Formats: sequence, C-alpha cells, structure tokens
Amino acid sequence: MKAVVLKDNKILKLEDFPEANLRSDECQVAIQSACVCSSDIYRAFFEGAYFYPLVMGHEMAGEVISCGLEAGKRFKPGDRVGVFPLIPCQSCAPCHQKDYAQCCSYDYYGSRRHGGFAQRLNIRSWNLLPLPGDVSFDDASLLEPMSVVIHALSRADLLGVSGSEEVAILGGGTLGLLAVQILQKVSPSLSVTVFDRNRYKLNIAKSWGANIELLDGGASWDEYVSKNSKRFPYILQASDGSATFRYSIKLAKQLGSIVWMGNIASDLSLPKDYVSDVLRQELNIMGTWNSRYDPETQNDWTMALDLLQAGIRPSKLINRTVSLLELPEVLGNLYSHKRGSERHDILKVQVRPNLTL
Repeated sequence: MKAVVLKDNKILKLEDFPEANLRSDECQVAIQSACVCSSDIYRAFFEGAYFYPLVMGHEMAGEVISCGLEAGKRFKPGDRVGVFPLIPCQSCAPCHQKDYAQCCSYDYYGSRRHGGFAQRLNIRSWNLLPLPGDVSFDDASLLEPMSVVIHALSRADLLGVSGSEEVAILGGGTLGLLAVQILQKVSPSLSVTVFDRNRYKLNIAKSWGANIELLDGGASWDEYVSKNSKRFPYILQASDGSATFRYSIKLAKQLGSIVWMGNIASDLSLPKDYVSDVLRQELNIMGTWNSRYDPETQNDWTMALDLLQAGIRPSKLINRTVSLLELPEVLGNLYSHKRGSERHDILKVQVRPNLTL
C-alpha cells in the first residue's frame, strides 16, 4: 500500500509501505479522510518523533475492509468508523477507572505507532467508533479535536450554560474555532471573544458569531491588557504559544476559571506578579488533556457525534484537500509557516489517502 513515511527529521516520502498482519482484535480500515494536526508538524520537523520510519496521522475516519476473529463480533466489512487514537494499556489504575486518557503506559496511532497517512491501517476494534449514516468522513475525521475541545469545555462547566457569561478564547486555530462552533450550539447565550494575531482566522470566528481581538505578538498583549480593563470569568487557552498561557492570567476576572488546552511549544516563565494575581484573585487554573472515551458508555466522543448529527460541521475548517502524493510538500509549507519564513492561509489540511495517485 501507499503511505507518506517520515524517514528522519524533515524527510518525508511517499512509499510502498508493508502492511502488518491483522490481529484478532483488529479491523483493517481504508482511510477515507485524515487531517493534519499541528502536532504532526512538530513531530516531522522539530525532532518530535519517537522512532523512524513513522507513518503519522491521528485524526482519521474510514471504512472497515476486514476484521479479525474477535473484532468481527463488533464490526463487519463496509462499516464506517471514526478512530480514537489513544491505545490504553488496560492494566494501570487510571485504566481500571476507565480514565483512559490518563493511562500510565499508552500507545498512540500516528505517533507511538503508525497512523492514518496511509491507504489502510489495522486498528483495534476497541478504538473504533461506529458512524451514523448521516455523518460524513470529512466531519468524522475531526472527531478527535472536537472531543478534545468538548473535554476542555466540560472542565470549566461551559457545556449547556444558560447564563450570559463572557468567555475568552486565546487562539483562533482549529481548537479555538471548534470551541466557537460548539459553544454556539450548546451554550448560545454565552458571549465569546477570540484573540489571535491572524486576521484570516479571526474573520472566520467573526462569521460564526464571535467577537474578535487582533493581536501581534507579546507587545500587543501588553498593550491590550494595559488599555483594556475588561476581564473574563472564563478563559480557554487554545494555542501553543507561551504568551497565551501567561496572559490567560492577566485576562481573567477575580475568581475566574482558566483552562489550559494548548500543547505548549516552548518554556513558560511566570513573573511573580502573575503568580500573585493567581493567589490574590483566587484564580482556578485547570489543565486538560485529550478526551474521555469508552466504547460502552456516553463520553466526549459520543457527545461529539451527537453534535455532528445536530448540525455542527467541523469540516468547515478544512480549506485544503490533498492526496498522499501532495502531502509531503504541503507539510513542508506548514513548517515554513510555523517558522515564519512563509505565510499560508491554510487552516486545516485534509488528506484523502485513497485518491488516485
């Protein structure tokens, strides 16, 4: 089969890749849609891979081709599925409590083992989520970031809120814009303001009903905080930039709740007056990681599916669709954008591994 293989840091190639033998508890899935996450850029270009060669891609959906003996008790060829990418050990204390995202020894499709930037992938049936017929592969390939956002919003009790509180979202990338979509559906009375330095992303947030604030680096954060007295009772930090972690504290109202969701890209230094703000204003800073999933119970993923059926369309974020042949070049473009050497208004890249090559 064809796959885009990370051979070494910054070296990506389309290759014929050997297929693994199908285990009893696995289904072979034809990947119909896979999306690029910012973590894929760090993994490919910033020496973030656990091993080489690696097939990346953890945001994906597809169609079952065949099933192992045990997996065939739940799935059959032709079934349409989403994919929870974390593979828990099922042995540690968090796993025994079904808190799988806190597993002490987990595996992961697309990082710790091969993922979805390939035509086919063998996936444990436990990790497969059946898709209703009215949910597209495009939307289903974004179930993972949707579920991450749902989990973060639940940490701050922002799901199903009927009041008119104000929420600041720091970062207008995929996670921040998904948060706008989700809050508009489940807590429409909330007032949402998105902060970002990218006007293209802010225009999308505005078109979806959010207020916007355009910033440009650390100086503009200082300027905004000094010139604006407005503070927010809820802050959702949704960027990898360390400045958004720091200024989430300065933007918070007394007794405010801050959720740190972004996967931080550099070291964070907090001046003592920031720490003093946390203490004196009794701010509640919460971390959030991954999402809650269990194939047998209601969880973040089943809520994400419900929202897809209720009309949320995360696929609106996709503004570039490519084949496996085109993917290495596009990943390079995203790397150049991340470094600042080029500018691309690419919000979400979708890969269709089974497009004609």
